[in-house]
Amino acid sequence: MRLSVVAVVVVMCGWVYACGAQDGAAANAPVAASHLPKELVTAQQALLDKHFVEAKELFEAYLQGHAGNIDAEVGVADAELALHDYEAAELGYRQVVAQQPQRWLAHKNLVIIEAELGRWDEFDRERALLRGARKRGAPGISARESDVIDAFDVGGEHWIVREYYEPVGRSLTRYNFEQFGPDGRVREYVSLESAVAAQQAVVGGTVEVGQASANATAVKDFALNFYTGKTHGTIARYPGGEPSYERVRAAVRRWLSKPK
Repeated sequence: MRLSVVAVVVVMCGWVYACGAQDGAAANAPVAASHLPKELVTAQQALLDKHFVEAKELFEAYLQGHAGNIDAEVGVADAELALHDYEAAELGYRQVVAQQPQRWLAHKNLVIIEAELGRWDEFDRERALLRGARKRGAPGISARESDVIDAFDVGGEHWIVREYYEPVGRSLTRYNFEQFGPDGRVREYVSLESAVAAQQAVVGGTVEVGQASANATAVKDFALNFYTGKTHGTIARYPGGEPSYERVRAAVRRWLSKPK
């Protein structure tokens, strides 16, 4: 069986960068914007280069003379998230969305932060807010995109979790738990997907990860399946409908913790 993997791009609040998927917590980062003052462009470049401490200092220095500048406040929160200072980053993003409620990337980063902090009620609240925005067709957010919603380590391996608002690909995937190698490519992954569609998808020997599906079919039967490039199998089945993310996450972590 061959894995066909779409390039992973992670987005920080004002910007976008390809992170090689090594740092699931640092979910989103900057492409310099020409309309910004040169001080913020320099700070954004430091963030892009993963010089997170320097970037935070530069954004904070700009705020000293430009209090309340939203782009600088976002930059500080992004740097704090990249540094895994989750409490500080949460406070920063909360201040940002209080001023700009439709700053969707800030809400997406709050999802990651609440997962890291284990605050599942807040985690679900932020995801519900994003789902509502997608349902009503709010500007600046698409039902076709995926969100990185969580990251964790098991047995020395780093995993990131990607959610698809609309089930995608031949397997109608809702979540992908992805583990990457040093080259930034997916080594193995676990998917919550349609049990029937996934079975049909592997018949031809290829599993497509993250490809848009032809239609947003409602999935009624779910399976949690693993794929390594050499083998695949089923961890759990959910014939009664979609399980909560917390339940799926716990099942994946239990499975990963078992001796291989």
